[in-house]
Amino acid sequence: MSALWGTGRVLRAGAHLCRRGPRLSVIRKAGGGPHIVAQYRQPPQITKHQKFRSELLSGFMWFWIMWHFWHDSDAVFGHFPWPNTDAWTNEELGIPPDDE
Repeated sequence: MSALWGTGRVLRAGAHLCRRGPRLSVIRKAGGGPHIVAQYRQPPQITKHQKFRSELLSGFMWFWIMWHFWHDSDAVFGHFPWPNTDAWTNEELGIPPDDE
């Protein structure tokens, strides 16, 4: 029975459209009238509060990096003593002897 009621609604809507008659479609162009600017092509609008918070956060980040680099530089350079490169010989480095 519900399918019959659904079909009746569709037929009534179709009859209403037929009674109303054909409508003229108007072609509108974007020149001259009100036009909405595409938002996805624009950079986001940043408030002063957002800019201040981003500067504060980036300043703290660089402070954190430099502080730990200064006080714990072994994390970057390694935990081993640097070799004395002046004590290496040409033979150890694989440099052939000078034939003069």
